[in-house]
Parts: sequence; structure tokens; C-alpha cells
Amino acid sequence: MFWIFWDAYCFAGFFTQIIYILTPCAFIIQLWNGVLKEERVSIFGLLCMYSNAFVYFWTSVYKVPKGKDVDPLDFCNLAGFYLGFIYLSIYIYFIHFKNNKTRGIYCYAGLIVISVAVWLITKFTVEPGNVWDKIFNWLGVVFNVCEYFPLGFSILYLLRNRISEKYTLFGAFFGMLNTVTWEIWAIHAQSTGGDLIHSIVANILGICLQITQFVLFFVFRRDDPEDNKSVGERPDDIDFEIEKQKQNEPEYMHEFI
Repeated sequence: MFWIFWDAYCFAGFFTQIIYILTPCAFIIQLWNGVLKEERVSIFGLLCMYSNAFVYFWTSVYKVPKGKDVDPLDFCNLAGFYLGFIYLSIYIYFIHFKNNKTRGIYCYAGLIVISVAVWLITKFTVEPGNVWDKIFNWLGVVFNVCEYFPLGFSILYLLRNRISEKYTLFGAFFGMLNTVTWEIWAIHAQSTGGDLIHSIVANILGICLQITQFVLFFVFRRDDPEDNKSVGERPDDIDFEIEKQKQNEPEYMHEFI
């Protein structure tokens, strides 16, 4: 055994997963300081990260045979859904609750009610190898893939405005590291008798998403008329541009957006 894990593949997967689920902290700090604008923010990637960790952790808990311990590798999913809940709570506060308390309360209540409902379903249905186990495995694949969309940023906004946002590469880099590591782990586990087809598929798709983010960044950066500056360095905000022209200010941003 490798430390408390079965082998080095398991340890590497755990380590890179923990790093990846900590990357939203960088965006939370920007949001907390008011430098992320609402139209650029999205909780989609964070919601999928939380859902993926939530589903996989509880299904792994309830399909463990009696008398056996939970695989230590599953504790990265435990960390994922705890931190994911915190991230979502902060985003809901700043995007909804802060401006509309009623809508914010609905969002908080919806998140909690749905989470409890899914937990109850897994508790009373999932058994090793049964049909519910397979359903949740493939449901987890959907969330597992979608958690590799930009964490904290709206990819639709980036695509619609053809923006090369360099800060999205922060998540994409660690996401690529994580997906490649887990793909190696899944292939190794499959070759030694495991049933990890769903994980192999999920990580292949996740790798494709990370590559797409890198490609989009460099394509949009190449097409950027503002000397190839990223959105965090150029004044694409219309109101800012008008004010700048009036005051003849130099071209720089006073805030990261």
C-alpha cells in the first residue's frame, strides 16, 4: 500500500483532486472583493463539482460491504462536496441573496432540499452492483464532465463576447492535471479487474473540455484588437470606455473583471 492508499495511482488522484477543488478559492476572493461582475459569473461548474462529489461519495459509502472500511480515495469526494457547498453558498449570497433575499432563500432552500432528497435515495436504493449503483455512476459521469467548465466564470459570456480571460486558465491547468491523473488511475484499475468504464469515459471528456478552454483562450487572444490583452487588462466595459474618452485617461483597468 502507498501510505494509506492502495497504490501511487490512488494517491496521485487524491492529491490532484484536492488541488482542483481548492482552485475556486481564487475566484471566491475576487468575488468577495467585488471585482467579478455579475454578468461574467456562473455557478454551473461549481454546482457540477459539488454534485459530482456528493453523488460519488454517498454511493461509495452505501455500497461498501458490511465490515469493510470506506476507500480513503473517496474522502476527496467528501472534501469536494463540503467545499462545494461552501462555494455555492458564497456565490448564491453575492449573486442572489445580497440583492434579492427572497430569491436567495429559495436558492439556499432548493440546494438543501435536493441534496437531502438525493442522499435519501442513495441511502435506501444503492447496493453493490445493483441497477441504482449503475444509474448513479453514470449520473456522476455527467457531473464529473461538467465540473471542468470554467469554475466561477460563465463560458457563454466568454464565447458570446469572444473574450480571452487568462484567469480561466488557472482552473483549466489544474483541471487538466486532475483529469489526466484520474484517467491513468481508471485505466490502471480497469486493467487489474475493476469496472471503471464510466470513469474512463468521464475523464476523456474532461480532458477534451480542458483542451477546448486552452484553444478558445488562444484563439480569442489572437483575435483581440486591444494588443492581445486579456479581459482583465483591457477596458471592454462600454461605460468605462466612454468615461475614459471624456477624461483622456490611459488604457488600463482599475479592477480585474
